[in-house]
Amino acid sequence: MPTNHIVSAILICISFCAISQNQQEHVKKYHVGDDGKLYWQADKPVYLFVSENADGSGAKRLESETTPQYANPFYLDTEGVNYIRSRWAVDPETKKPVSPQREIEFEMYRDGTSPATTVGFESPNRFSNDDVIFYGDDTKTLIGAVDGLSGVNQTLFSLNSEGFKEVPGDLTYPDDGDYILKVYSVDMVGNAENPQIFNFTMDLTDPSTSYSVLGDKSQENLSPRTTIKLQGTDGSAGVQSTFYKIDDNDFQPFNGEISLRNVEEGNHTLTYYSRDNVNNDEEEKAYKFYLDRTAPEVIASVVGDQYQNRGRVFISTRTKVKLAASDNKSGLNKVWFKIDGGQEIPYSEPFEMPRTPGKHTIEYYASDNVNNDFRSLLDESLMGRESLDIDIEAPEIDYSYSGNQYFSRDTAFITSRTDIGLSAEDADSGVKGIGYKINGGKGEEYTGPIRLPEEGTYIIDFYGTDQVNNRNSKEFFFTVDNTGPEIEHILSMESVGSLQLNDRDEPLEVYSKGVKLYLAATDNVVDTDAIYFSINGEAEKLYRQPIVLNTVGIVSYSVRATDKLGNESSTELFEIFLK
Repeated sequence: MPTNHIVSAILICISFCAISQNQQEHVKKYHVGDDGKLYWQADKPVYLFVSENADGSGAKRLESETTPQYANPFYLDTEGVNYIRSRWAVDPETKKPVSPQREIEFEMYRDGTSPATTVGFESPNRFSNDDVIFYGDDTKTLIGAVDGLSGVNQTLFSLNSEGFKEVPGDLTYPDDGDYILKVYSVDMVGNAENPQIFNFTMDLTDPSTSYSVLGDKSQENLSPRTTIKLQGTDGSAGVQSTFYKIDDNDFQPFNGEISLRNVEEGNHTLTYYSRDNVNNDEEEKAYKFYLDRTAPEVIASVVGDQYQNRGRVFISTRTKVKLAASDNKSGLNKVWFKIDGGQEIPYSEPFEMPRTPGKHTIEYYASDNVNNDFRSLLDESLMGRESLDIDIEAPEIDYSYSGNQYFSRDTAFITSRTDIGLSAEDADSGVKGIGYKINGGKGEEYTGPIRLPEEGTYIIDFYGTDQVNNRNSKEFFFTVDNTGPEIEHILSMESVGSLQLNDRDEPLEVYSKGVKLYLAATDNVVDTDAIYFSINGEAEKLYRQPIVLNTVGIVSYSVRATDKLGNESSTELFEIFLK
């Protein structure tokens, strides 16, 4: 071959490789790096061609006489740099061997090594259980890859059954569920590593907590003996802890049960939530309850014939003992009594004392619906003490109106300015309170005079209770009227014409001197009380009979009327001309 020919090497390879069932196919090829280095995929064959032209035209494939069985094609044997050598270098200008002698080397880099991908999970909320890994919020996967020769071309990933696609950056997971993550990289000559497979579960759902009340309970009324149990559930990573607090106290871990033994009487709020093993916190829940520590109150009273003399109480066979039981909150469950230590008897109505002479004792007790107990003893000596007041009469109650009022046909009429007063008197234990309803509406506590701003007919039901809950009730009705009478004014003759004056926008009706003005007023609810009029701006006068108008010229008049409740109405100023 002439020495002035330029030697070119053209390397051709075609190959396909499938690494796994779901993995993409990557063509094995050569790659020329940015630094000009030639990287050759290790499995690709190599053929050598020589050409005297720089563009490789007219190339001739080289044959080997000594090792033809290994030469066409041949394969690079060493990972990394390989050399194709010519024995001695010749100066391109002089065409003479270079001194000192040196070889000509053509570098090729064999690349049969796949990239190495690193996969890391960055999460503040990680939990593992029986080889199952759970991640919570703020979890991302950091993926990187390195290749020692041709360099990394692509890093690809697949989630669950999706196809592989290029990693866009850090991976995040917005949805709950089980995940299978596959990750691998491929280098510039088509070497693909086997996918790395990661199985994990994303748990982004808060746990849920339920409560159960054990022991004394009536609706949402509880006793100091009641306990509350909390049960947290989580469908994924599992519950780590459950927390609770009562009212404004600090949260504390729930351990077994919540005792109410040291909780004060009154309304309370139990706030609770659970946290799962990847730190998802449930939204706080609240259970409102009333802690009832107060036992029922039972008032024993003697009903019927009784007489006190020399420290003894004498009663007849008609005398009965009445037990009046009440409870502050949860309500009565049962009331029982014993006579002279005998059998327990449920109380339902006043009962007779034994008909045998001598001293007798009454033991009685009551329990409420959360099992708070009341016990007491009634004997003859206690009955005779002055501190035992018998009060079986309900308060005397009444109502009154203060302000504008009018009565007609057994009906009371008032205005919105009228005060409605409710009163109660009790000579024994005293008045506890007065309550009322207006037109069957919501019951209200009476605290002072009532005023009703809207017109209409009303029915007020009201009651008075004394300190031992005796109650008396009444109702009354009335009408609220805030509207004045409707006024009419009529002239006794027709106008004889009209007159347009320069200082008036509208013409004035003209009447003859001596015309009479008739006034009237009607009221839709109560009677009209009085009609007043003013002529030509003079002081008002009470209307009693028709008004004769005798002043020639412009005459002006206005009218005002009131009803029996003091409601009033008035007209505008009217003008006519008399001739």
